[in-house]
Amino acid sequence: ATAELVGSPDLHIKSGSTLRLVCKLHQSTEAPVYVFWYHEEKMINYDKERGVSVHGDKSSSSLVIAEAQKSDSGNYSCVPSNAKPASINVHVLNGELWVL
Repeated sequence: ATAELVGSPDLHIKSGSTLRLVCKLHQSTEAPVYVFWYHEEKMINYDKERGVSVHGDKSSSSLVIAEAQKSDSGNYSCVPSNAKPASINVHVLNGELWVL
């Protein structure tokens, strides 16, 4: 089984907006016992001070950070108990326009 983060490898959002990451589980025969979310090396599932909330069901898990700030930029990983992890690079921009 594998995990996939929707929008990877890079996601650009505006500072102050809601960061929503969706981790989809593929080829999983059963729901994971847990899905851990990491920002860089730190697990953030229960980081209420940062406004983090996690919701999940048997086929996906979503991480929501209300009012994302520049400090929320970086690498995020979802690590299900029964699947290969997935990661995404999040860039929180202070209103700059990026032409890709």
